[in-house]
Amino acid sequence: MKALRLSLLLITLALILKASSCNDVKEVEYKGIKNTEIQSLGFKNAALRINIEYFNPNKFGVDVKESNLSIYLNDKFVGIADQPEKVQMPKNSNFIFPVVAHFEPMKILGTAFSSIFNKKNKLTIQGSAKVGKAGMYIKIPINITEEVSLISN
Repeated sequence: MKALRLSLLLITLALILKASSCNDVKEVEYKGIKNTEIQSLGFKNAALRINIEYFNPNKFGVDVKESNLSIYLNDKFVGIADQPEKVQMPKNSNFIFPVVAHFEPMKILGTAFSSIFNKKNKLTIQGSAKVGKAGMYIKIPINITEEVSLISN
């Protein structure tokens, strides 16, 4: 009976220590928008790919599996962005989080279409992404504003 109590005590202690180590989770650091490029451009549909760089300072990696983002160009709503593929966030390293913004150029002709030819434009990305591993995911907020060029060199 003493062996069973000792085992339960050790297991409980191990779980408490493991749970307390999870409290050392550091926030992922935004590094910047690496590049933007127009993937497709037509009168009815257009797509803009945005590669966002982050740094994961944690001692563990996680996955980003879903994102729900709104894109604004020069403070005007452009469209909704999706995540083209699941992204792995490796431990203690930089990683790229790609999103593709889909919009209708004819509806936003005054803002987005004319902005394509500007050297710099204010790009704002707001929303959330699901981050986690092994079926345990949490939503984290995303709020980025940066000056970008829409035409790649």
